[in-house]
Amino acid sequence: MYIEEQAISRLPIALSAMAGEPAFSTLSRNASANASRSTAEFCTAMGLGKAAVSSGDLQHLQALAKLTGSSSAELILHSPRKVSDKYTDLCGQRFLTRSIRKHDLAICPQCWLEDLSAAGHQADGSAIRWQWLPRFMGCCSRHEIALIELPYADYTTCYDHVLRAELAEGWLHSLEERVQQQALSVFEKAALERLEQKTQMVDWLPDIQIDTLERWSLGLGAFLAEGTLRPDASPLTRRRELIDLGFSVTRAGHGKLVDEVDEALGRHSTRLSKTWFHGWALQASMQKERQAFREIMLGLIKDQGDYCLLSRHQYAPSEVQVDACIKKIAETTDRSRKWVRPALEIDGYLPDGGVPDGLDVRTRLRACSTHVAALVASVGAEQSANILGIGATMFDGLVSERVIKPIPTIAFKKPRFSADALDDLLKRVEARAILQPGHAIRDDMISLPHASFVLRCPAGQILRYLEKGELPGSYIDKTEIGLAGLRVSHKELLAAIRRHQRADLTLEEVRKRLALSSRELRQVVAAGLLRVDRRRPNGLRNAAEFITCDDYEAFLERFQTPKTAAQHLGLTPREVTALVRASQLSPVISGSDARVYDRENVLSL
Repeated sequence: MYIEEQAISRLPIALSAMAGEPAFSTLSRNASANASRSTAEFCTAMGLGKAAVSSGDLQHLQALAKLTGSSSAELILHSPRKVSDKYTDLCGQRFLTRSIRKHDLAICPQCWLEDLSAAGHQADGSAIRWQWLPRFMGCCSRHEIALIELPYADYTTCYDHVLRAELAEGWLHSLEERVQQQALSVFEKAALERLEQKTQMVDWLPDIQIDTLERWSLGLGAFLAEGTLRPDASPLTRRRELIDLGFSVTRAGHGKLVDEVDEALGRHSTRLSKTWFHGWALQASMQKERQAFREIMLGLIKDQGDYCLLSRHQYAPSEVQVDACIKKIAETTDRSRKWVRPALEIDGYLPDGGVPDGLDVRTRLRACSTHVAALVASVGAEQSANILGIGATMFDGLVSERVIKPIPTIAFKKPRFSADALDDLLKRVEARAILQPGHAIRDDMISLPHASFVLRCPAGQILRYLEKGELPGSYIDKTEIGLAGLRVSHKELLAAIRRHQRADLTLEEVRKRLALSSRELRQVVAAGLLRVDRRRPNGLRNAAEFITCDDYEAFLERFQTPKTAAQHLGLTPREVTALVRASQLSPVISGSDARVYDRENVLSL
């Protein structure tokens, strides 16, 4: 890969790679030490390729080693090297790329505490170790401390561990609180020996990838312990136990494996089918990767005996029903099973374990099918606005006014909307926007966006006026799309707004009408003499406090202020105040100086 000729050949501050540190970690530390805002900016200045360093390009790793004074051989050995879209090499071993951490980089808090202490508590002194990169590694082999995931990851900063740690305020200072003892599992110890000493993990099996053996061990352990065919549904700590169980049985030999599976068949009263072979722990592996286990699994299926042939349940077990339903949903909606199951779990249609309990399994699965179908058929905000023929800002206003409601889901990062609900809204508007008998097309017809802008009236409120029949002269221009073709009368809309604005006095308007200070009005509200309603006047403004006109008039029927009393007595407010003081008339709110008096008393002065 090409390296720029004009690259800087010397760093102001050069941090060499630590023992076992991959290249992307060295790159991140040097970028931070040399005051670069990101590794991308640093690479541009140095003539390196960020993507090339992260993917283990030999030429760029050698250039980085020379730039930082590191050993190129050590840097290359401990850096993940992407062989293809599917495979990555690390320490001379091949992994599936998905088995190497990227956005979910994890660190040992104890190692980082030591790094920070040695570097004078500078973030650029903390380094990633290659032993933390495989996803099956859950703890640090040196301290036997559980690994913790770095905060803040996106596709541009996932390998920039220093920037990720600094962006989360206070995260580095909380490392001591995150230290948690966790011993290496049997599988993790064997995997590290394989990586460091090139030993064989299972003597009687051919040389296989570590992550493929991990998947096999997880599936076998889950079947032996629980009889389940879906081990990924188990919590992380439980999965570590299942991997150790499956790996220990596998390492003990073929005879031990057959005996344990035979006992599990009887213990769980189940049978193995070819579904177990094709859809078990190795369901995402290619034929070459699972070749070492093919004969073993087919042999177990063939020689398992006649368990459970005489005892058939009315329905299949809940787990089987859920798996079948998810498969059917995935095929019907053209989505992958890996998307369908998490979507149902995160939206609460399936429990965390993935299998509902009780007798309502079939009912819940029907609800799951309906929900996923609605999600797949849903549209985003931009497409929804296009369907309605309005802009994004007006659409957001309709959503905030609850004229349009998003589908209740957190499976998507952004709100999703039902296309059927949008069509229903358009049909309701079209049904109302029909010229009534005796109403000719007026000269003052304006569009919905124009009306909303000119009269400062939310679009949702205009649609409510239309549905209530207060805009009888409205019609739809068929040459335009959706709500863009709605035409309303300026005069009719203005009259409707004025009719409804009578009940919408803001607290500030009431204060001016009563000629009270803000503190005095707050005392009136606190005493319960006026009822305040806090709400949004439309979807585009902040919440405000309102008093209905009826409440305001009811208040004046019982109480008066100097200004309102002056209007009845034909005096000035100052003259009314002088009369009140002369008669020593007390305010109606005891212990308060709010100038609110009993109506009969003040008008009799």
